[in-house]
Amino acid sequence: MVEIYLLPLACLLLNFLAFAACLRFLFSRQGLYWIIPLALTLFMAWPHALTLYTVASAAKAPPSSWAYLDLQPLLLSLLWYAMIVTFHYALKKTIRVNLYAEGVKKNLHEARYLASGDEAERLRRDRRWRTHLANRAVPARLGLYPSGWTDLFDEA
Repeated sequence: MVEIYLLPLACLLLNFLAFAACLRFLFSRQGLYWIIPLALTLFMAWPHALTLYTVASAAKAPPSSWAYLDLQPLLLSLLWYAMIVTFHYALKKTIRVNLYAEGVKKNLHEARYLASGDEAERLRRDRRWRTHLANRAVPARLGLYPSGWTDLFDEA
């Protein structure tokens, strides 16, 4: 009795794993390559889901005799999942990183770093200038000392 549920359930599980892998790889750098395998996985999972639904909703139990040809959907699902994993590793090896986009990103980060350094240097100069303005020499104030004192310094 269990074997009539086990085969469609195993096929559906493998197709779900393939769908999850395609969905994960869809959001990678090579995401455009994963649109077609994602759609094919959905089309392959649909018959297995319908088979599982008909087996589960049947009022009477179908005959439990099965042949080796009944394993064909399971082998197809297993092969499809293996192809997706192989396709992922093949894409990883052949498609290199977009050097232009990586260079632009690197230059942007470098420019932001240099701008933050320039900003810190400007703030340091401004603080130094304000300190200089506060401590600068002031014009001599006349009339602080009596003329007798200043005459002593002028005669020498």
